[in-house]
Amino acid sequence: MATVAAHDVSVGYQKQRILDQLSVELPEGQISVLVGSNGCGKSTLLKTLARLLSPWSGQVLLDGTAIHELPTQAVARRLALLPQHPVAPEGITVRQLVSLGRHPHQSWFEQWREEDERCVEEALAHTGLSALSERGVDTLSGGQRQRAWIALTVAQNTPLLLLDEPTSFLDLTHQMEVLELLQTLNRDQGKTVVMVLHDLNLAARYADHIVAIKEGRVHAQGAPAEIFTAERIHEVFGLSCRIITDPYFNTPLCIPFGAGFPA
Repeated sequence: MATVAAHDVSVGYQKQRILDQLSVELPEGQISVLVGSNGCGKSTLLKTLARLLSPWSGQVLLDGTAIHELPTQAVARRLALLPQHPVAPEGITVRQLVSLGRHPHQSWFEQWREEDERCVEEALAHTGLSALSERGVDTLSGGQRQRAWIALTVAQNTPLLLLDEPTSFLDLTHQMEVLELLQTLNRDQGKTVVMVLHDLNLAARYADHIVAIKEGRVHAQGAPAEIFTAERIHEVFGLSCRIITDPYFNTPLCIPFGAGFPA
């Protein structure tokens, strides 16, 4: 398993501050989902946790050690990141893309191994891409391409997965397949999963821990039933809604209202 935390982190782009002294500790071995309105800092937090952005102040800890003090390969063996808009090299096949996930586990004296091949094959199978493995990534549909990137993340075989909107471009069937896969990796292999989701009902169903972000700070965090209340949804999103209990999964279910309904 792996732990990741942010302590009093402030970060932004040029002179625009996005995260403002944000602190959060993501529970080990659980699925945490970051929610919040557009521009609140969810993706920025994920990039900061993955060491793609350097904090202006504060620090990120990976397994209790300041992440910027760790060697790059050591970080890549502990966490895998799926960014929001990844770009594949021109002409690369699905198998070649997924194989890139094994690079952190190789060295100049120990190149491609049987374990690497097994991890790639399993990642392709888990994401339903085995039959498309020799296709060019640029020939795939948006949903297939997203699954190829998720397969790369799975092949990296790290104890910590960070995913920014992993269900983007996917139809409902493949959204469910991806979330079920991530839940299986969490439950069966103990992987710590941190992801950004916009669908609150899917977040409520699959998350163990919800982190609601507002204006660059953690507004609330806890179990879905604690966080998803009508009052808090209105505070975070400015959205009027009613929360009922999903009759099948016993998780909070958000029924949004339009502007003409009372808060």
